[in-house]
Amino acid sequence: MRKYAGYHTRHRKKVETSKKLLVFAVAMVILITIVTVIAVFVLQDASPLEWLIAGVFGLCSTAYGFYYWKAKNENISKYGSNVEDDVNM
Repeated sequence: MRKYAGYHTRHRKKVETSKKLLVFAVAMVILITIVTVIAVFVLQDASPLEWLIAGVFGLCSTAYGFYYWKAKNENISKYGSNVEDDVNM
């Protein structure tokens, strides 16, 4: 039986919203860190680092925390809460 040539390109799996959020947060951290480092060297002033480090890395840690919390709950619902029983076997 011959498959349609474009089958795999038509039915792509959608990227989850939580993964999009995580990628966006990491991209923002990288972008703002690069811009801040350049601004510190150009302006010769390190005072923006006080606020940006806490704010930007706080955003990223919140996104990671949300993603891991969601993944943990999905795994509990998928595999059940009897993880210790599988380990002891």
